[in-house]
Amino acid sequence: MEPFLIEVSSEAGRKIGGIYTVLQSKARFLRPFFGSRCLFIGFWDERCSSEVRLLPPPPELEPVFSELGALGVFCHWGVWTAGDERPIILVDAKTYANRPAEWEDGQTHRDIEVNRIKYLLWKHYGVDSLMEGSWDFSENAAWGWAVGLLLERLSRRSPYSSGPLVVQFHEWISASALLYCHLRSLPLATVFTTHATVLGRSLASAGTDVLAAASKARSPIETTAAYRLKVEGKHQIEMAAAKHADVFTTVSDSVAAEVRYILGREPDVITLNGLDLHRLEDEGRVRHLSAYMRQEMLQLAESCLAPYYPARYGRALLTFISGRYEFLNKGFDIYIRALGLLNQKLKKKGTREGRMVIAFIFTPSSVRGPRLAAVRNYLLLDKIHEVLEAAGVDGERYRGLAERTASAPSSLQADLQQMAAGFIREGERPPICLFDLNYASDEVLRALDSAGLRNARDDAVKVLFYPTYVRPDDGLMAMNYYDVISGFDVGVFPSRYEPFGYTPLEAALKFDIPVSSDSAGFGRYLQARAPASSGGVKVLSMGAGGEHASAELAEYLEHLYYLDEKQLNNCKEEAYKLMSLFDWKGLISNYLAAYEMAARKKFGKSISFAAKKEGKKSPPPASKKTAGAKKSRAPKKRK
Repeated sequence: MEPFLIEVSSEAGRKIGGIYTVLQSKARFLRPFFGSRCLFIGFWDERCSSEVRLLPPPPELEPVFSELGALGVFCHWGVWTAGDERPIILVDAKTYANRPAEWEDGQTHRDIEVNRIKYLLWKHYGVDSLMEGSWDFSENAAWGWAVGLLLERLSRRSPYSSGPLVVQFHEWISASALLYCHLRSLPLATVFTTHATVLGRSLASAGTDVLAAASKARSPIETTAAYRLKVEGKHQIEMAAAKHADVFTTVSDSVAAEVRYILGREPDVITLNGLDLHRLEDEGRVRHLSAYMRQEMLQLAESCLAPYYPARYGRALLTFISGRYEFLNKGFDIYIRALGLLNQKLKKKGTREGRMVIAFIFTPSSVRGPRLAAVRNYLLLDKIHEVLEAAGVDGERYRGLAERTASAPSSLQADLQQMAAGFIREGERPPICLFDLNYASDEVLRALDSAGLRNARDDAVKVLFYPTYVRPDDGLMAMNYYDVISGFDVGVFPSRYEPFGYTPLEAALKFDIPVSSDSAGFGRYLQARAPASSGGVKVLSMGAGGEHASAELAEYLEHLYYLDEKQLNNCKEEAYKLMSLFDWKGLISNYLAAYEMAARKKFGKSISFAAKKEGKKSPPPASKKTAGAKKSRAPKKRK
């Protein structure tokens, strides 16, 4: 009998976070082992419409959907177009959560269904959500329970009952679905994957070094910590899911250390995150896009600085940081402090032929929109460059507007001067923040000022703060984030808390040099497997504290600054090739090991993972607890 796999996640077909990338990129690599016997279950809302093609349900599921619909659980059947055209069921449990409910526990209770679910979670699993005030706990508890109702019906109906059924649940959001399956003793094997613990993230946001605390602890953390941070319901439901799953997995060595301390269970398998490297953009297109986007980023920088003073831009070192606005967790303070140290070093040592470092900070905050001066100056500079190019003014575009304008025919000088007079100046120095904020005091801006980074004329490091999502409708650059980052030299991600972290991997695949930390799953994995001599990646040591990490980062950026163009490009090439370590082609074996282990525990027999495509045999599932990746080829060059 062939196995059937169902993956449950609120991010299946719904692009809201990093788990989406895991599921979407992994989907194709499940096909050789499961064929068509693979299904996703996700959370229904309007964000699914761009990637899920809704279809009438198969005839065998119509009675199930009808029965659940009578309970207020509405199931939508479709195909996840971005997820290897896999079938997907999107569950809407809002009506179900709020319908009237009645239950007995010595006395009769009349309430709504979501509160009955909370009661059952407390009665059977000790999940205390009495004071849980967050809307997402209630919503996700009800959604998960509704998914459990669906799984109960699927597990007893063909084709899902025709062979061993393995169900993988991702994150605490799906925990109530797993607990429903456990409570009802459903005929399916369960795998629970923690990508990051709720309490671990909360502790890190409050300033705790979670990995350091975990390494020193002799026993799991007390539950009182969750009450103190007001996440007791989420923490306890996550603990219950980890405890009662047939197999428990995490996505990196760092999360493995975290869950021993936070959840009190040793992971059975480490299911490292990967990417589908063979379906990435054509390498030649990435290189071409990189050259184009570099010009765009230089133009944006020049449009901010040129109205205030002349400068050369062409050989600038371009660096960026991006991520959620978690100032300490994401290491924005480390990056900013390092830029301040680098600025001092370069001013003291002397810049190389007037070469600048241009540093961007991309993180979403609350904004009214782009600053008028930023938009006007950006568009005006673009027009000036068009006029110069139409006039046949040759040479390096970004050697500086003043120099380039001086090379124009005398007949154009008056017009060019008049155009340049249209630049808007908003003060004595160029702006740092390119958008109008909806609040008075900003942590990033305060840190930049404290580090002496003010975009003054004699500063070797210029900083631009982009406090919104980079996207085609952002009102300024109007471009896709993944296109924009291809124009940089270095992507810096000095996280204090990062279970895995796709951002440095994505940056390296755009020919940026990635900087990670040994507190991130990505950084730790790369540190253990990259050649010691590799100059294409940098993993910062966080053990000695943020100031030490800033000094280490400043030293590394200074090293890159003084490299010539060929040496810098060699580092980028090396980083790109190293990303083959994260190819799903090798890493999928870790998931197969988890599925095999769960089936053996639940059904007392092993699953046979014979590859079904073209008669090829599958790679043998990793047998060790921390199953390692097979070394695969670097991304192919395509003509």
